[in-house]
Amino acid sequence: LVFINIANVFVANGFGEALVKKTDSDETDFSTIFYCSFIFSWVLYFILFLSAEPIAKFYGQEMLTPLLRVLALKIPISSVSTIQHAYVSKHMIFKKFFFSTLGGTIISGIVGIVMAFTGCGPWALVGQYLTNTIIDTLVLFVTVPWRPKWIFNISSAKSLISYGWKLTISSLINEVYGEMRSLIIGKVYSSADLAFYNRGNQFPSLIITNIDTAIGKVVFPAMTKVASKEERLKQISRRAMKTTSYVIFPMMVGLMFIGESLIDVLLGEKWLVCVPFLQCGCLYYMCQPIQTTNWQIIKAVGRSDLCLK
Repeated sequence: LVFINIANVFVANGFGEALVKKTDSDETDFSTIFYCSFIFSWVLYFILFLSAEPIAKFYGQEMLTPLLRVLALKIPISSVSTIQHAYVSKHMIFKKFFFSTLGGTIISGIVGIVMAFTGCGPWALVGQYLTNTIIDTLVLFVTVPWRPKWIFNISSAKSLISYGWKLTISSLINEVYGEMRSLIIGKVYSSADLAFYNRGNQFPSLIITNIDTAIGKVVFPAMTKVASKEERLKQISRRAMKTTSYVIFPMMVGLMFIGESLIDVLLGEKWLVCVPFLQCGCLYYMCQPIQTTNWQIIKAVGRSDLCLK
């Protein structure tokens, strides 16, 4: 997952946001970025395919080779859904996200559980992740009116990429920084230690992903529409920061206090080792709403260079 998440940055971040940021983006822009993203995603897939065996040898886990090669198919699939997501954000039809996310989550959850109970081992996780991405993409394909056309414009690609590449590199730095911990823990310690760390981080991360990230996706296109009106931009920023903080702060504090009981009930006594990681994660994610809102402001006014710096 570490390697998939890092590779996914190149197709899931930056270029879709460039389409949202551009006020007059049209069919030519969307189709051009779609082909750029799709072709590049297959290049990334083949790099991961060839890297799978050396990665497996480095960690002394032979089974990682086929697991990584199959799971990496998520990258080209995500390149399609990224443009769909940009279209939904651009036109602020967020109800489409609800149906794609709900369908993907329920169906992939069932697939993962069935595969786990039938003895598929880690392949159950691969099945769950891939099913979620595929369902999300298919539902958006049916519900969103946009389809790629046989159009490609070099000047359009240059214009959008000049804004998007800085956001892509920014996201890459963040992703590598975050995933580096898992890489080091998995190598220096044990897979069990890594499991405790990831599980502890999962609960506060789940709250942030579903609340703060969701609000950020709505706020960004709203900010781009008023990017030239400084006072209006400040009003939206304050409202977004207040709303997310008002929800996130109490939830994180509450999770810190009930963490031990929650883990015991949901996962069992053997997972209590992950409680300190959960509590540290709560403190860390508590500050996330402030960062998220500021990030959207900088992107909305077109200063992707500041994001990179």
